[in-house]
Amino acid sequence: MNPWELDLIREELVSIDVGAPEPQKLFLSVRGPPRTHANQPVVVIECGAGATSRWWVVVQRLLSWKNVRVYCYDRAGLGRSGPAMVFPRTAATMASELATLLETVDVKPPFVLVAHSYGAIIAREYLARLPQPAQSVRGMVFVEANQEKTHDQLSFTPNSHIQKALGKLNPLVITGLSEERHRYSPEELAAIMHEESGRGMYSSSAQGAESEAAAATGTASAADSEMANMRACGRALAERAQLRGHLLGVNPVTVIRGDAARDLRRIYEVALTSVLTTDQGREETEAHLTRFAAIDKKLQLEILQLSHNARFVQAKKSGHHIEATEPELIALEVNRVMSLVSRD
Repeated sequence: MNPWELDLIREELVSIDVGAPEPQKLFLSVRGPPRTHANQPVVVIECGAGATSRWWVVVQRLLSWKNVRVYCYDRAGLGRSGPAMVFPRTAATMASELATLLETVDVKPPFVLVAHSYGAIIAREYLARLPQPAQSVRGMVFVEANQEKTHDQLSFTPNSHIQKALGKLNPLVITGLSEERHRYSPEELAAIMHEESGRGMYSSSAQGAESEAAAATGTASAADSEMANMRACGRALAERAQLRGHLLGVNPVTVIRGDAARDLRRIYEVALTSVLTTDQGREETEAHLTRFAAIDKKLQLEILQLSHNARFVQAKKSGHHIEATEPELIALEVNRVMSLVSRD
């Protein structure tokens, strides 16, 4: 009897073999009823860069209430997992660790993958590991997802003045995630705030440079290493040409887009008061945000090419962290995908 397949709620550290002198310890949680048959998909959530499963507790709870079994984990060196044993923290490495984690706890496909932000790159590297991706992954829900070209084409900061100011700000506070615009309990929010202290939601050019410097000197944390390798991992994924051939066939894919430019605008408004006083600087920033939003939407729409059966959803009340501000929307889309694939 496998408790990871049967327990309604389970959370613990799992030791996996990653070829290092010591095992890698990964925090894994599951909620929801057991499968009723071996071919019934379960949901696996992949978090964004440097982020942890705490962001997804509400989505996990909502889905479990709808009789969906949901797994979520913290990648190595993040949250409640142990220190990372393998560096650099590339998307391919993290996809390999996800595969090993699922094998270790003996949770077999089929899966529905839910991926947020940079987690989409990791999830798609996981797809690349599968001999028959469309058989093992019956559907995917992308939430504010990165793709191959995101870190080459999107710039989060319009100028060096803003870059410097961003390092002194707490995006969680400025964008309202620390106040009423979320669905967490006070305890859940406090845990997120504690984990996120000192780390921004967006990897600005300044943060990226700092992460790369830390990686070069061997002092990088897991989160630093993830961010330092984002651009290279996007380019590596591009070589797989997954968007050219409808890799998932007719399996349902949903892309849920928020309004990251809205978050950035709120952050910039605070930064502008301290570093920019001219109308020219403000006009430059507004033009940057307009370009950002257009490119961001185009890039996320391209992800739909993974499937012949794809759907785009624009979140109306959210910035980048839709799982915090509109978890019901994500749960609704996951349930829709599950209803389609559970008929098989």
